[in-house]
Amino acid sequence: MSTYENLHGRRVNVVSSNPSNPEAGEVWYNSTLGQLKGYVLGSAVWTSGGTLNTKRSATIAGTVSAGLASFGYIYPPSSPEGGSYVTEEYNGTAWTSANNGNTQRYQVNSTGTQTAAVAFGGYAGTGDAGPYSVTTAFENYNGTTWTNLTGAPTAKAGDAPLTGTSTALVQVAGIVDTSGTPSNQVQEYNGSWSAGENYPASAQAVSAAGTLTAAIFMGGATNAPGSSRLDTAFEYDGTDFTATGSLTTASTGFGGRTGTQTASIFAGGASPFNNTTLDYNGSVFAVNPATPVSGRPQIGQGKMSGTAATAALVCGAGGTPTLTTTEEFAGAELAIKTFIDN
Repeated sequence: MSTYENLHGRRVNVVSSNPSNPEAGEVWYNSTLGQLKGYVLGSAVWTSGGTLNTKRSATIAGTVSAGLASFGYIYPPSSPEGGSYVTEEYNGTAWTSANNGNTQRYQVNSTGTQTAAVAFGGYAGTGDAGPYSVTTAFENYNGTTWTNLTGAPTAKAGDAPLTGTSTALVQVAGIVDTSGTPSNQVQEYNGSWSAGENYPASAQAVSAAGTLTAAIFMGGATNAPGSSRLDTAFEYDGTDFTATGSLTTASTGFGGRTGTQTASIFAGGASPFNNTTLDYNGSVFAVNPATPVSGRPQIGQGKMSGTAATAALVCGAGGTPTLTTTEEFAGAELAIKTFIDN
């Protein structure tokens, strides 16, 4: 069997500048800087971002550098308490106020980009006394204004996840009334609404990632808050659900919609409330050592977004009071690292 010495020799390559296209695992000595360097996999990390202008449990769409936060629940000391239609845009550094949505509501879910997003369902109403009702409201954001679209066939709230794009998405589970009745109904949208195969469990606070034809759904609770939590996960191919690897711990309310069916991350969760980050590789869930810096109690499915398992954005959160914090996730990626600095 060949050794490293046989393959590469004893000496580390000495160069006057870092190679322009290093290979994974390559090591060299930069004589100009007096540093031993290598091209290696770094650690995943959560870092703080700009704060929301309005404290609430907003739903989120878009990416780390072009995010969209909208709707959500406002809890004192912000005022008035209740459902919101406030919208803000994120440029990777700061949040800027944008035009309000049309229906004040919370426990809304959204998907899409900063210039092509949709927001679905939730509890509609204002004021701490209500009354509130589960709504079919479905709105589109074009980067400037919100427009009402044809409502979904069934009203949903309670972290009723949807994933995909603004014109091709799937929505599963959720709560269908103010008493907390869970649902197994699936609704698909591709310009018009249609029914899909039932979800394998009647549940709320399920989390999701992926597309209309290649999605992953995980966790949740079988009834109102305090009921049995689930450790099950299912992949969806646009027609059928197939069981896949179980969660490391039964949990509900993970942030999701970041990545694909074969490479995604989920964060937050309640089992009880925690700040776990999970990686999914298409078959197995694993705990990522990176944890959200705020230790927020529950990110929630609608409060996390991104386009890859290596880059995610969360903002706000439920709790008492609600939060304005924003956090950004950077996954483990190959990067030049300094081992010894003379």
